[in-house]
Amino acid sequence: MLYEEKVSSKWIPLLIFIPAMISLLIGVWATYQAGEDIRIPLAIGALVLPLTIDISYMRIQIDDREIKIRGALGLIIRKTVKLEDIMSFEVHEGWMSCSGFIHFNMPAKGCVVLNTKRWNVSFSTNNPEEIAQVLATLGIPREALNL
Repeated sequence: MLYEEKVSSKWIPLLIFIPAMISLLIGVWATYQAGEDIRIPLAIGALVLPLTIDISYMRIQIDDREIKIRGALGLIIRKTVKLEDIMSFEVHEGWMSCSGFIHFNMPAKGCVVLNTKRWNVSFSTNNPEEIAQVLATLGIPREALNL
């Protein structure tokens, strides 16, 4: 493993999880009060919880063959990019300054765009220059930005 980083945000789960749980509890209570079966609201809650956990952080791993971007559980956030498919990369300051066909966005110091043969993949990171150094060491050219 050449590089590994976990990018997380405590606000993302709170902004999604708390309203979802409040509405789930209200739904279960209203369903129970109406005398209906509460299995459907509980099943929806069982789906919301793992999805919220999955988007709460992402793990970036770079080795000598590929770059893996995974969420906590790998249900939603999941992408593997082989190094031979990467034509170049870009590094940007600020986590909202990148865009790609596939974009994994979380509050961080910067972001990296991988220009591949098929589409661009971008992701947020707290150490953009360290990732740039690892990618340059692996022989991937850094694309000059037109400012």
